[in-house]
Amino acid sequence: MFKKIFYLCILAVASAYAGTYLIQVDLGPERINEFIDQGIDVIAELEHSAIALVPQDKLATFSNGVYQILDENAIEGDYYLVRATNEQFEPHIYGSVLFQEEQDLLLKIDPAMFEQLIGQQVHVKKLFFRPIVQSAIVPSIPQVRFDQNIQDIVDLVDPDTILSIVQRLQDFKSRYSTYDSCFAAGNWIRDKFLSYGVDSVFFQYHTGGHAPNVIAVKRGVLYPDSIYTVICGHYDAITYYGPDIAPGADDNASGTANVIEAARVTKDYQFEFSIRYMAFSGEEFGLYGSEYYAYHAHNDGDSIRGVFNGDMIGYIDVQPESIEVIGKLSNPSCDWLADFLIASADTYATVLTRKRLTNNWIPSDNQSFLDYGYPALLEIEDYGVTNPHYHSPSDTIGAGYNANDFCTEVSKAQIAAISIMAVPYVTGIVEERSETVPLSMTVYPSITGSQFTISLNTHDLDNALIMIHDVLGRTIAHYPKADVVVWNGHNDQGKRVPAGVYFVRAHAGGQIVQEKILLLR
Repeated sequence: MFKKIFYLCILAVASAYAGTYLIQVDLGPERINEFIDQGIDVIAELEHSAIALVPQDKLATFSNGVYQILDENAIEGDYYLVRATNEQFEPHIYGSVLFQEEQDLLLKIDPAMFEQLIGQQVHVKKLFFRPIVQSAIVPSIPQVRFDQNIQDIVDLVDPDTILSIVQRLQDFKSRYSTYDSCFAAGNWIRDKFLSYGVDSVFFQYHTGGHAPNVIAVKRGVLYPDSIYTVICGHYDAITYYGPDIAPGADDNASGTANVIEAARVTKDYQFEFSIRYMAFSGEEFGLYGSEYYAYHAHNDGDSIRGVFNGDMIGYIDVQPESIEVIGKLSNPSCDWLADFLIASADTYATVLTRKRLTNNWIPSDNQSFLDYGYPALLEIEDYGVTNPHYHSPSDTIGAGYNANDFCTEVSKAQIAAISIMAVPYVTGIVEERSETVPLSMTVYPSITGSQFTISLNTHDLDNALIMIHDVLGRTIAHYPKADVVVWNGHNDQGKRVPAGVYFVRAHAGGQIVQEKILLLR
């Protein structure tokens, strides 16, 4: 009976893909949106074309010359985007080349050659048969102004601590994603997060035999649940020598150290929004860990305000070196997020920056978030790897990792950015002045389909401000110098806002109060 059920399951999976074609399509001005609007499952976007899954009966919707069939009866697990970093790479050794666009290849991998492939100086991304999500996010762009609270956090970033983390991760000898030593590294990262007093830490297992993602959560005071900012980096490593030796100091103990240091320096601070500190595994195998996380975050309805992914931030080949800030031009646009990070770097660090926006896939964990419509950046020392120790046993401190001060400044920029985006929670109540009257607010009713009356008790009306926010933290309406407001469910432009949960927030006399309301329609 068990065998019969097993074979039926295999047949069910096979029939689900029967008649499904893997195709390449040329992109026009609307890029992948043109095909998504037609119900086509686009699973990868390149500079000039896209890879899609199309049932045979839908091929008729395409005109000749717009597409080419890459494979029939496509089965998930065989296909990888590959980008080589050297001209000597011979892709035919590792499988069939189905398509090539400039430096990007789509390979149908020979499973027996897969581990040899990922040990080369290449970037790989597994093609998961999950459609790219059209981004509907309207960014809430934080303003970067000097804030002593942010400066105090950044001042805690310590180069010796960062170097010690890189050294400890290097000392595991190998962080090959399926090795026991990578599991041990994951345990060590978890223990570091716990020692910094985060609200929770969990292992997220994603792919059979691989070490887990390590996720730490610092809950926001006002938005403790599914609205958060991400700082991340992968902790697995690989070399051409084989899985027994994979020190990965630059790639990517440097980015992981950045995440751990962020947890340390923010431990004594509270924020309005939550922060998640993430160390991913399986990145070198094709973004396994981050894809799993982003997929479930999207399915769970998480609102991710921004993702800052550090990958290879500890090597310099020129002076002065700049950190490259890489994001997408569209779907989702990361232009605003890149400008925000660069402004944070200019204000709170000394590192130079270089912005690059592309329509092409980005070979690091931020790409997984982009595929599900979340704004996400890659920070990397050179886009187009120049580190001669890349995927090499010599990727160690002093060789592949040769610039701890540079890594420290990149960390300061990223930590400033996540701290600004999470918004430090400071009540500002002056307790030593007996005449200070605590700020209080009443909102009546708390649930209605018509209007809310908001009353503020303050002796500082000149500096009072009442604001209405949605669940993403965006300001819907604001009322300066007011102690009584009647809100009828319209924004500052006079337009009706949809039903849902909103927050009334008031500032006055250096104090903050907030109430939650439910608008019905």
